[in-house]
Amino acid sequence: MTTLKREEKSPARQALQTFLAFVVLFLLYAIAVQVTEIDLGTLQSENRQTQLVNVLRFLADPDITNPDIIDPLFVDETEPFNLTDVSLNTLNLIVETIFMALLATTIGTLLAIPVSFLAARNLMLEVTSPLASFMLGLALLPVGGGLGWLGASQMVAFARNFNEQPLTALLMLLVTMAVGWALLRFGPPIVSETQRPSSGTAVAIGKVVVLILLTLFGLALLVAVGQAGGLWLSNALTALAFPLGSFSVNFGFIGNFFKVASDFLSLVLPALTALLSGFAALLVGSRYGQEAVLRLNGSPVRLLTAVCTFVGTAVLVFGTGVVLNWLYQFDNPANWTWIPGLIVGGVAAVGSLLVAPKRPFGIGLAIYTIARGIFNTLRSIEPLIMAIVFVVWVGLGPFAGVMALTLHTIAALGKLFSEQIEGIDEGPIEAINATGANRLQMIVFAVIPQIIPPYIAYTLYRWDINVRMSTIIGFVGGGGIGFLLSQSIRLLRYRDASVMMLAIAIVVSLLDYISANVRRRVI
Repeated sequence: MTTLKREEKSPARQALQTFLAFVVLFLLYAIAVQVTEIDLGTLQSENRQTQLVNVLRFLADPDITNPDIIDPLFVDETEPFNLTDVSLNTLNLIVETIFMALLATTIGTLLAIPVSFLAARNLMLEVTSPLASFMLGLALLPVGGGLGWLGASQMVAFARNFNEQPLTALLMLLVTMAVGWALLRFGPPIVSETQRPSSGTAVAIGKVVVLILLTLFGLALLVAVGQAGGLWLSNALTALAFPLGSFSVNFGFIGNFFKVASDFLSLVLPALTALLSGFAALLVGSRYGQEAVLRLNGSPVRLLTAVCTFVGTAVLVFGTGVVLNWLYQFDNPANWTWIPGLIVGGVAAVGSLLVAPKRPFGIGLAIYTIARGIFNTLRSIEPLIMAIVFVVWVGLGPFAGVMALTLHTIAALGKLFSEQIEGIDEGPIEAINATGANRLQMIVFAVIPQIIPPYIAYTLYRWDINVRMSTIIGFVGGGGIGFLLSQSIRLLRYRDASVMMLAIAIVVSLLDYISANVRRRVI
């Protein structure tokens, strides 16, 4: 057996390759200079140097106080010291910018944490399932999501009838909570450590269904109570406002917070319920599909795999076609929905007959790839572009900026969080798995303790980034100090712009100091 040795390069050949590499790099940089239109001759232009000096002098002299104190010897001592209108507007908008970043960071972090586990390669590679199991879960996904959406929407619509009767809604909420507590306290246990008969399993499932309905109804009543109570509290606290100098202080914003939170819950409850119920239907379908595959053999299991593959593929293709039809409004939607669904489903069913029914497929890798693809797509779109879209949707103001920053925060933190999960120590995971723990217990006791400190650090850093991004989002009407800053720059009011840039620098420095102290104490 002969071994092939790598051909040794001669010195002349190495020198030639090195020379060619330098030539390629030279050409690349030469093209870059040409494309970027660099002209160093403009730096020597006397007119441009004069303009630069004037701009720098304006920026170095921010219009903070009124009057503008140049020489204290010629200032009337009786003249009051106060801030200019630009400084007052800057203070108001910098506070708005900070809270925009705070809301976007908080909401984005809460949403990024669960999806980050789906984008962690080390956790998802172990997720495998037979083809019939996955396809059955995929087929039940829209069924569970649709039922969840319909149920939550009906509950919210029914609770709206009590908006004018907050006391009745509060009483019904208390009764609902009492009934739910009684079911949990005195009813049969949901999870049993021993094998129980089929009748006991049916009772446990019924109990879970009743608890879910009670929870939805309770949340819907909470929306009605929060909307009415928030409005009443806002009016009551506003009426108790007391003067403080030239300002009037009131705490009406507390009641407004409860009202906005209730409105937000009313808005997201159907979507959140549909998401959770769809995920639950996916898990149930996957579990029972896997049990059926393991119990059957021969032709029955192949037939089950073919049927599940046909239904799951048809549902997937049909759903994709519905989304495309909603976007592009085809002349004949059937050609993009149920017709290709039936055709592709039939082809997939025939192909599934050639696959071993009990062969495990790496569905976790597919979920990981999709999640990473979504994160990368969202991160590639700048928040400025997102803000333009949301401004069209909700109008000018900070609300559009918060939504744009939230969406970009989910994508950015989701990627960082998932990479942190991929870098954890595998020892605790192996130890927990050795005890026979299930996947949820492994994540709770082996993964989460290792990721809490870096998650906090990334969240604080993201708040810092969102504060700086808020200044750019304001250029397109997304609220914050950026809108006023863009106006000042366009009108060549560099002294006004200097006040805003100084405020941004101070806020970023303070946030960096605060986050450093929090990281030192927590991490």
